[in-house]
Amino acid sequence: MYLSKDISKQIHQWSSIVNKLIGTLILAAAVVVAPVAAQAGQVQTRINRQETRIYQGVKSGSVTTKEYRRLDRRVDNIEAARARAIYSGGKFTKAEKHRIHQRLNNSSKAIYRVKHN
Repeated sequence: MYLSKDISKQIHQWSSIVNKLIGTLILAAAVVVAPVAAQAGQVQTRINRQETRIYQGVKSGSVTTKEYRRLDRRVDNIEAARARAIYSGGKFTKAEKHRIHQRLNNSSKAIYRVKHN
């Protein structure tokens, strides 16, 4: 089937518009998602550090098996709360972030107390 030059030109213009629109939508999605991922990354980094501290305590013998289970469960619960906060609507609000950081602070203090008792 042969298309006239006008129709071919219109198809090309619409194709260009659609491609630009798709590119804009992808960019907008990246701008929206990136800050949430960055916030989640800060919390995840703290969680990973705390887990490392717990494992080091077990390795050195300053943390017993019972203490390890309790501390690890505590950190796992914080990690689950972080995941719920992110996946509930895709937003990680300041209030959620603040609560999780408070829990991480308390957990960090508990790890220190157990390792140094």
